[in-house]
Parts: sequence; structure tokens; C-alpha cells
Amino acid sequence: MQAAVHGSVSSRLAAAVAAAALVASLGGCTSAPDPPDPQSPAAQSATGSATPTTPAYVSVLEHYSEDVRTAGATAVIIQMKSRLGEWSSAAGVRSLENQEPVQLTDRTQIGDVTMSMVAVSVMKLVEEGKVKLDDPIQKYLPDFESLIKPPGPITIRSLLSHRSGMPDYWDVLRKMSDPGDDKRSHEERLAAAAADPWTGGSGSLYSYSNTNYAALALLVEKLRGKDIGAVIDTDSVEPLGLQDTLMTGDGPAPQRMIHGYTRSENDELVDNVLSPIHSGSPDTGMISTVPELNTYFAALQKGTLLMRQSVEEMHHPKYNQYGLGLVRLYDVCSNNDYFGHVGVVRGYAALALISADGSRQVAMAVARAPSPWLIGFDDPQSLEMSGAAVEALSLAC
Repeated sequence: MQAAVHGSVSSRLAAAVAAAALVASLGGCTSAPDPPDPQSPAAQSATGSATPTTPAYVSVLEHYSEDVRTAGATAVIIQMKSRLGEWSSAAGVRSLENQEPVQLTDRTQIGDVTMSMVAVSVMKLVEEGKVKLDDPIQKYLPDFESLIKPPGPITIRSLLSHRSGMPDYWDVLRKMSDPGDDKRSHEERLAAAAADPWTGGSGSLYSYSNTNYAALALLVEKLRGKDIGAVIDTDSVEPLGLQDTLMTGDGPAPQRMIHGYTRSENDELVDNVLSPIHSGSPDTGMISTVPELNTYFAALQKGTLLMRQSVEEMHHPKYNQYGLGLVRLYDVCSNNDYFGHVGVVRGYAALALISADGSRQVAMAVARAPSPWLIGFDDPQSLEMSGAAVEALSLAC
């Protein structure tokens, strides 16, 4: 069941935070693992050849790739950039059916990383003076009241930062005996969430809810006059010249698409490529590649997509796990933070992080080991992914 992917709200980013704490315990960037074995499969798939002088972070990422592949992941793609150079690895196959070797530029579902792109489109509306972050969404969407019955005014800022207290429609679907895998409109997502009580209103404690972004998509679509995928294309994809980043639609899977698998309750292998539930979804719908994820977050951090003031706004509130559409993790090298997002949907995991100064970044995509539906941010696999990413970044000081 797709809904089970997202796990409990309170633990959604706990794994990533724990990973950052693990790296902080290293006490700095001088400790380096042993150089990788140049004969290992991961080393052979990397850009360039591994040598005794290979940066220490390479060993961390190679070991991560090897470990998850050994555990059953069908594909692992990683690209790391830093002052020490660029390193990449692609291991596994695109699909179990054709067994074609996976490539660095293959497309994959990026899950919740979609939210960062929606947030950028919202911030563009703010820059243009079409909305204000502290305006209630009801000012622009009068139907919002009847769709989900909020306890009071719900600000755009609180929706972006998961501090609205809005129930998560995934939690509702998980409670259903057969939630299915049908395409759902933004309104249907809000209506599903209405079955659960709110935990508060604007200014609530952080509580991750994908429904926040269904509401934001309705806002963006009303003010732009086109669907959220087209808006993201105009605001982010076209300006950066991205060729492989797009919103999931109703058509067949694009070429060079990685297939992610799960196992049903009857232990049958299920191919989750382009599941209808993601079609047009503002919380899980985007497809991209590992290099284009790095390009995207580098441009965002640099101020190419938004004004610097808007980027700074997305980084707040400081000392919290989540800003406005961005995850933040502690950077032991600079006593600052890494910014980005993590995305997990059935069969897939994706991650993109960049340091505050833009000098270090990593993106990953994994077609996870086929397993029952109950996987998500709070499982050991997600902790391992976030931990490897933060450790590698911190070893590239």
C-alpha cells in the first residue's frame, strides 16, 4: 500500500537528523576510511579509476552502494561534487525484465523531492507580489474551507513548512483495507485527509503532511492558470535547460527509466514504475536524474531560480529540521547546514543535498530491494542513505 511508504509523521526526518548527528560525532573532517578496492564493482563503475589517493568520501559512497546492492537493491546511482572533484557511480540494472545496465543519466521517481520544486514555484508567486507567505490560503482558495474544514486561517508559510497541523492523506489511505493505486486530484487528496482530525492550525509544531502540498498546488494552479507540472516546467525546468526532469503523466514510461520493485502481501513482485498515484502529484510526482537533481539544487542555492532573499526565506526557521520546502541537516565542516530533500515512494528512494556555500553536493537514486509495502523514512534503509550522504559530504571539506 503506497500510503505506508510515508511512515509516521514524527519520524519522517528523524533518520536524516540521526545521520547528521552520527557524522558530527566524527569530530571533523580529518578522519578518513581506508581507500576503496580498485577492483570492486563500484570502483569500476565510477568516473575515473580508484587509486590510493582517491578522496575519502569515495570509499563511503562505494561501500554504501555495495551494501544496498548486496541487500537486494536493483540499481544505485550516485553523483558527488566538491572542490576535490566529481565522482559518480551507476550500478545495477534498469529493470529485472531486460537486465540493461543502469546509467548515470537514467530517469527515476524522485518522490517527495517534488516538494522542493513546488516550493520554488510558490516563492516565485511571492516574489511577484501575487501572494504573501503569511496570508491565509483561504484568501485565494475559498473552497479550501469546505474541502478539509480547517480550524482557522492556514497560512501559506505553514503549508510550505509542514506546520499547518493538516492531516496527511497518506495516513488515511493507509488505514483503508484497499487504498488502491488510482490517480487522485489535489481536491481528492484534501478530501481524503479530511477524514482525520487536524493536530492544530497555523503555527503548529512541525508535522510532515503531504496534503500541505496538494493545497499549495491548488493555489499555484489557480494563480498561474495551468497545472502544477507545467508551472514547474516554466519556473525551473526550462530556465535550467533540464532535459530529463518532468511531472509524471498518464503516458507510458519514458526511455531510460529505472524500475523500482516491491513485493505484495502474497509475495508477488510488483513493478512500480509510473504508478498512477503519482500522476500530477505535487508531493511525489516528479521524475528526474541524479545529475539533474544536482544541477537543480546547485541553481537554487546559488540564487539562479530565485532571488537570494527568497532562498534565505526557504532556509528558515533556523535550527528546525524543515524550512520552506527544504530539509536541513547539520554540516560539521562549516557549522552551517546542508539543504535539499529526501524522497521515498514504493520501490524508490532519492536524495539531494548541498552545502550552504554550494561547494559540496551529492545526489542519489536507489531502486530499493523488493520488500512489502511497509517502508519509509523511518526505516533503517533511509537512515543508511542519509547517513552515507552526510558522511561523504563532511569528508569532502
